[in-house]
Amino acid sequence: MKKSIQLILCLVLCTSYQSCGQFKKEKQTTPQDIIKHNGQTYVLKKSVIVEQTEKSVKSQPKVIFHRVQDRQRNMLLGYMPLPEDWKILSRAGKDNEIITGPNDIKVFAGLGNYFTYSELPGMNQMSAQVGQQVRPLMNVENLVKSDLVPMMTKTGARLVKEYHIPKLQKYAENYDQFTFKSVPMQTNFKAYATEWEHDDGEKLLLIINYRASYSDTGVYWGYYSDMMGAPTAHFEKAKKDYIYALANQKYNPQWLQTCYMEEAQKAAQRGELHQQRMAALRAEGQAIIERGKVHSAQVDASHKKWMDAHLDRTTVSSGGQSYQVDGGANEYWINSNGEYISSNNYNYDPNTDNSVNNQSWTKTTIQN
Repeated sequence: MKKSIQLILCLVLCTSYQSCGQFKKEKQTTPQDIIKHNGQTYVLKKSVIVEQTEKSVKSQPKVIFHRVQDRQRNMLLGYMPLPEDWKILSRAGKDNEIITGPNDIKVFAGLGNYFTYSELPGMNQMSAQVGQQVRPLMNVENLVKSDLVPMMTKTGARLVKEYHIPKLQKYAENYDQFTFKSVPMQTNFKAYATEWEHDDGEKLLLIINYRASYSDTGVYWGYYSDMMGAPTAHFEKAKKDYIYALANQKYNPQWLQTCYMEEAQKAAQRGELHQQRMAALRAEGQAIIERGKVHSAQVDASHKKWMDAHLDRTTVSSGGQSYQVDGGANEYWINSNGEYISSNNYNYDPNTDNSVNNQSWTKTTIQN
């Protein structure tokens, strides 16, 4: 159950840090049980906060802030405002419901998916190697068409309405400032509602909480969902109550700080692993370059030998430099211009030859 509650509560964003527990107390006989927030008066009552309004209709259930405990960390996570006759379950039900209300109202454990994508060479491959899903960025409307419609159609549901929820988008944008980020990035948020209908009269609200975070290496994007179902006759009221709850959740500041520090530690570990992977990639790349150089030299040498053999070439050297000459002679003499004279007469010296002795000739050494 704790994972389900965290999925429906942890991932939905806090309106403001000040509202997460920093309430102004009203002067009453028992001030520890009274708080005042956003012009409303609330009374702490056996682990819930009851909303009192002068214009409340007695026949309508009151909205209360249900206390939510993070059992994994053994600390208060925060409060979720729901009608008093709704109940957060201690464990997920048979249909994976985690909150129930009258008239067969159910809130289900959400689903989510996140991806990464980069235009930089090697980044997508590296992301895939560490288990991340690689997928080009798409907007939320196309995401619904490509992912949710096929999935929901298999369950017999048909899409009947789509719309944005700006107040949930603002909620996400505000909370993002309290989350840890290992690198600077720009993030875009969308809260996109879809409504689905079954032939049996059941309707489902599925809210896509979409985000796309851009860094200098690529984009990390995806979504998590909030889902609520109810019979058609009660759907509109339940939808209104549920969206209100999502947009007005309150979080324990100590819990937010704990999550921040945990993510910072994980990011440091991921950063160290990333640096190790990058160093390995650089080393592998350099090794490939060196192997390429050796291979290229071998190819060049083999090509030279082949060309020398077929063109009857010979390599000679003089003064630390090498020269390609036609083969077949016993001796070669070269001048300062790289011109050479070949001879099979060991007694021949061009420096004593009147026809060519107007310049200096140096005897070379035959290398092959």
